[in-house]
Formats: sequence, C-alpha cells, structure tokens
Amino acid sequence: MPRIALFSGSMNINIVIAYIFALFLLYLIARLLLSANRTGGKLLGRAGLTVMAIILLNAVGTLVGYRVPLNLMTILLPTFLGVPGFALVVLLQYLIF
Repeated sequence: MPRIALFSGSMNINIVIAYIFALFLLYLIARLLLSANRTGGKLLGRAGLTVMAIILLNAVGTLVGYRVPLNLMTILLPTFLGVPGFALVVLLQYLIF
C-alpha cells in the first residue's frame, strides 16, 4: 500500500483519502445548512454555543468533580431547547451520576 510522508511520519493513502472525503462532507453539510434558510444557520450557531458552554462547564466543574459528557444528545438538547435544555442536561447528569 502506498504511503505518504506527512510531517516526518508516514500515513496510509486510504486514511488521507478518508480525511479529504470527511472534510468535503462537512463542507457540503455546512453549506446546505447555511444556504437553505436562516434556521439552519441559527441551529449551527446554537450548537457551537452549546459546545462552548459545555466545555466551560467542564473546565469549572473539574474543580469540584463535576463533568458533563460532550456527545450528540448533550449538544442537541440545549440546541433546540435553549437555556432550559442546558439546565436539563446539567440536572440529569447530576441526578444520574
């Protein structure tokens, strides 16, 4: 299998092709969401804010031993429900774990 030298290492050509394909798919999805209508752009922005809020919560929560996992459900709930959804994620994480 041919290998490509990247940054003094080598990488399988299949991995490089997979990365390029994944980046292309992300570009198409972002373009579709942003150009379809304003709702897609708003949802993408809210999802970004949700990710930043969870990262900030985890940074502060690490001091007291509290963490919220960063996964699809913990991002989608606050994205669609807003602040009450974020509070729900925090509350459920506290009650379950």
